[in-house]
Amino acid sequence: MISVRVGDCDVDILPVVNGIMSEESRVREAYGRYDAYGIALGIEGIQAIKGRKALDDDFEVSELDIAYSNRMMELTGEEVRIPSPAMCVLVDLVATDGGNVIALDMNDSEFTEMYCETVPAFDFVKEHRLAKKGMRKRFKSTTPEAFAMEWDSYVNTVKSYRQVSLNREAHIAAQIREAAKYRQSLLALIEVERAEGVAALLRSP
Repeated sequence: MISVRVGDCDVDILPVVNGIMSEESRVREAYGRYDAYGIALGIEGIQAIKGRKALDDDFEVSELDIAYSNRMMELTGEEVRIPSPAMCVLVDLVATDGGNVIALDMNDSEFTEMYCETVPAFDFVKEHRLAKKGMRKRFKSTTPEAFAMEWDSYVNTVKSYRQVSLNREAHIAAQIREAAKYRQSLLALIEVERAEGVAALLRSP
């Protein structure tokens, strides 16, 4: 857990590893002690989680997502699921109590616009090569958290992909600051790859 004071609000960031079921228990343990809950997804992502039974697990995934899932499964022996089990649990817990999680990430149109402005076409076509190379690459990590971070570093060797990640961190931090104006406590569920970057921005004046 990463704790940051934002104005008059105590913000706890819970870094999670996307995809693995064992992260669910960490979310359940943290739940219940906060005025509000935020999640590093856009509003459409939250709605997709709420309606995931109707979607019958028909979620769009990229080649990089598939490669990440395969390599994470090799490391952990766990089936890697999309959408993230940790995030599904938080959405469900808040909904059961009659509330809604706060969407901390960009909505689909905002993300698409930002991505198209940030990633040139030449970099966009690198995804297939990155995914293919990522399936063969020898990673040093021995834990899910370390692998998620190492995989992120590998993908972000493409400069424009790294900028997309930085843009997301800035947006998430801004949304937390806004939400913190009206709450005394907030739990923000953020993938481990982005958690420290968001926290650093929140600590900045």
